[in-house]
Amino acid sequence: MKPASWSPSEAHSPDFTVSIVEDEPVLRQEIAFQLDHMGFSVKTFDSAPAFYRYLAVRPRTIAVLDIGLPGEDGLSICHYLRAHDTQIGIVFLTARGLREDRLAGLAAGADAYLVKPVDMEELALILKRLALRFDLHPHPVRRQDDFATGDWSIEPGTGFITAPNGMNVRISVSEGQILRALMNKSGSACNHAELATALELHPEEFSKHRAEVIVSRLRSKVERITGLSLPLRVVRGVGYSMTTKSCDQEPVRQQEIS
Repeated sequence: MKPASWSPSEAHSPDFTVSIVEDEPVLRQEIAFQLDHMGFSVKTFDSAPAFYRYLAVRPRTIAVLDIGLPGEDGLSICHYLRAHDTQIGIVFLTARGLREDRLAGLAAGADAYLVKPVDMEELALILKRLALRFDLHPHPVRRQDDFATGDWSIEPGTGFITAPNGMNVRISVSEGQILRALMNKSGSACNHAELATALELHPEEFSKHRAEVIVSRLRSKVERITGLSLPLRVVRGVGYSMTTKSCDQEPVRQQEIS
């Protein structure tokens, strides 16, 4: 039964969704069904990668996370979401009810921690409260000091690169260091000494193999998530460059720097 004070029109906004990340299909669909009837726009996912692909194009969502997911678990997802967006609503919905589990979930950045079986009225009220943040914090506007190359950009401090199609890809510290160095060169080649400096290494400590591994991993990850090829090129005998036009994008063969 819905709470007497509940009004779907108050909580439901066409500008945001509730994302349920739960690997158990029957439970996932049951929660989605009940929330839908309470007036929420609901999306469901069975794993972190599926959720991240959606989040990249629809960041205005409230995440309802199970912890015991296959692959990347709910705690890891929560850490990433909170590092990426301090305002995103995060609710754990899990079978883990021990005190230390609850504390770990809240420490990871969750706004609420609910134990299965869930009281749907309680969950709905929490989501309603978190939905108010969308009125207080509108869509972010890209700043002029963002690192950018053509339609690719890295917003300082966020730990992700945004592709021309609007999808975001989480990047590691070393991947970000190399990308920023390349973007600062505006399409010109970045040599080994400059790459070493970007990685906070002395030139004699720089390893071509390490750079190749970082670049190969980054290319694969970007293409897998966004469907686009990162416009990063090998310049033989020099290092790497990143082109400035999104129309230049095409699959790049792996090459060895000579």
